[in-house]
Amino acid sequence: MKSLLFLAFLYFIQGLPYGLQSRFLPIYFRTHGMSLTDISMFKLLLIPWMCKALWAPFVDTYGTKKLWLTWSMFGLILTCFLGSFTSPDHIVELGVVMFLFNLITSTQDIAVDGIAIQVLTSSELAYGNIAQVVGYKFGAICGGGVLSWISDYVEWTILFICLALVYVFSLIFVQIFVHPPQQLKSEMDEQEKEHGSMERKLLPGIKSTLQQIYNTPGTLWIMMFVIIYKLGEQGALSMVPMFLIDKKIPASWVGFWTGMVGQGVSICGSVLGGWAISHLGYTTSKTLKLTCILRVIPLSLQLLVVWTWSEEMSSVSSLLSVFAMSAMLFISGTVTTATFTLMMQCSQRAPPTVQSTHYTVLATLEVMGKLTFSVILGPLTEILGYNFIFVLFIILTSIVLLMFQKFPSLSVSETIVINKNS
Repeated sequence: MKSLLFLAFLYFIQGLPYGLQSRFLPIYFRTHGMSLTDISMFKLLLIPWMCKALWAPFVDTYGTKKLWLTWSMFGLILTCFLGSFTSPDHIVELGVVMFLFNLITSTQDIAVDGIAIQVLTSSELAYGNIAQVVGYKFGAICGGGVLSWISDYVEWTILFICLALVYVFSLIFVQIFVHPPQQLKSEMDEQEKEHGSMERKLLPGIKSTLQQIYNTPGTLWIMMFVIIYKLGEQGALSMVPMFLIDKKIPASWVGFWTGMVGQGVSICGSVLGGWAISHLGYTTSKTLKLTCILRVIPLSLQLLVVWTWSEEMSSVSSLLSVFAMSAMLFISGTVTTATFTLMMQCSQRAPPTVQSTHYTVLATLEVMGKLTFSVILGPLTEILGYNFIFVLFIILTSIVLLMFQKFPSLSVSETIVINKNS
């Protein structure tokens, strides 16, 4: 339980800058007249999350995970102080600050994922991914929804100073209260005996690492799945707030329902997904397939709202839009927990020396799919219009269902038994 709470806390502090960039700033920019294309281009600052697999072997090989956490906390504190001297109106300065946030938190994520893979048993994976997803989303709520809600009452500088204080507390927490779990210690000692201290300090060959990752059972299917599984859903969730802002719905109202309430509903879905897998005994594949099918329903309702919107019925339409988005976020939370559980199950099949890198590659591809689509989403929406872009979202969401025809048949439990007996 202590390990799960610790992981949830670490993912929480990673979610803060994501919420700031993905929830608060788009609403602020759109309210102040920025085009959808420019808002989408701003998401290029998330590129470190796409490239983190390049330096994941360094995190795996050099230093300890606690050391990486310590230095990343220092970096985040300094970045917050830099951010306190910027303003949303100074795009270049703000862009530099957000890039630093993404660079540091993406590196921190490698260390945290490595700890999670090593300390969680097969039976704890679903609970571990509840901690991951819920912790991250709570961070996104505080970094996005709460900021959108209170931005009219608190100065920009104060917001960043508060973030800096959170990271100061996190640094103290890591240094004083966090000790490597006994399981992690024993596994590190075993690695020392098997490979030798000198070999552990050598950077694994890129070709050898990639080959071990590729040869891990189920990896190729999961790679393709994580690239496309969120495109339609994420596109809809990104465009609903922009659509409501363009329909003259108050930004504070949009921020509250899409940032705070919406993410809260998503957290409930994440908890349900993990509970269904770990407690009710649902398989990851069954949970994932069912929830991917259910996503089409609220997405279709959202399409209906967009196509039938009228000024006379704007209050009713906005409520229906929020209801559809909340339902989609609830299902999305379940989909996310099931997917990340599947990713971690697959990474545990990989050789111990590349497990962190294996998971980082999968997580990077997951971000790459969403980020690439997010960048082109703005100009694509301006060309097609809201009506037809939501049709595209439904098509993309439906295409994902075809992949389940070739879902990997070997369960993780079977794989573990085979590996132990071989």
